Amino acid sequence: MTAMVRGLVAACVIGFALLAGWRVVGHMQAERYAQADPDQALRWLPGQPTAMVSLAQKQLSGGQDEAAASTARLLLEQEPLGGVAYRILAESTERQGRHDKALELYRIASRRAPRDTRANAWLVGSLLEHGAYPQALALVDRMLRTAPERTKAVNPILSSLAPLAQDDKFADALVSVLQESPPWRSTMLRFLRAYPDAASRVMQGLHDNGGLSAVEYASWLDGLISAGKWGEAYARWAGGAVMTGGRLPLLYNGDFSRMPSNVGFDWRLKLVPGVLVSFEQVAGIQGKSVRFQFLDQRVPQSGLEQPLLLSPGHYRLGMRMRADALRGEIGLQWVMACAGKAGEIARSDPITGTFGWRASGNEFTVPAENCPGQWLRLVNPIGQGAGQRLAGELWIADMDIKRLPDTGAE
Repeated sequence: MTAMVRGLVAACVIGFALLAGWRVVGHMQAERYAQADPDQALRWLPGQPTAMVSLAQKQLSGGQDEAAASTARLLLEQEPLGGVAYRILAESTERQGRHDKALELYRIASRRAPRDTRANAWLVGSLLEHGAYPQALALVDRMLRTAPERTKAVNPILSSLAPLAQDDKFADALVSVLQESPPWRSTMLRFLRAYPDAASRVMQGLHDNGGLSAVEYASWLDGLISAGKWGEAYARWAGGAVMTGGRLPLLYNGDFSRMPSNVGFDWRLKLVPGVLVSFEQVAGIQGKSVRFQFLDQRVPQSGLEQPLLLSPGHYRLGMRMRADALRGEIGLQWVMACAGKAGEIARSDPITGTFGWRASGNEFTVPAENCPGQWLRLVNPIGQGAGQRLAGELWIADMDIKRLPDTGAE
């Protein structure tokens, strides 16, 4: 090989290397500017797909519908199966008032780009507008199953769906989808809380079909109570509660024969540091007794409470108790308080010291106003500080509430 030939070969190699390097630089610069400055990106690399999408979006935002459509068609020449390009064409077509053609393009965009939230959101809105609830919810389900990591982007759609559950037909369709436990179920149920009537329709539907978990059921009832819907909460809980003699007592599970469920109008037992709780059989006591062991720590309450739905009138809370070296600055007290503005309506004498099994009770009156429901709690009356320390043991059994003859008190 002569020196001239070797020089030509070397020059060609260098030329190809420079060309390849320039192309690499072009690709890198195009990717760098694709979204922030699509015009500059396309000068570096004409036809760069991401830049063309960004340019089309920019044109749409600027009201340049024809330019956006032209850019989308150029993009389709490079990526014939590109769904985003069809969505841009759909948006441009819709602005021209050609709704049937836009619908066709949106459907193509949704099929070819199932993760495109804007295309799917438009289709969901169209389906809802025409009352095609099952189809709309099926599309929402597909969107989130296809891209569960984009839940936040679809949250506005779920939020807008929540009030529609006040329509029985939509609620039925929503129950059918939620029954399958889609990944967006908990998010949807959370949005429903802002619409108690809608939430009740959906939750009742799930409950009737056995599709409501224990946690969801408890949360539903607590939500109703928190919203002041005590009557509705009680009615929905009572249907599944265990009855004695065909009726529900005013104080449920007062003999502690069943473990507190922490649901509805049963006992609630919270874990409290410094308090050990157990349930024991005791001779001569019907059912079981609940035993509290206080470990000489600061304790604001025992952790035992129950919501009640008592109508206005005069009542007596009764029970049997015994204590062993129970000591504190004051001791413990039973408190009955209204959920409404009426506030506290009864407080027992302090429970302290050592004593054997004995009957105890308190009378109280539920007012006719500002008392939609009540809470019965065993509490430490000391608000804070070292005086909250409690030590010793307390047993409680045979609790009940009886209505007394009307005394005329309001």
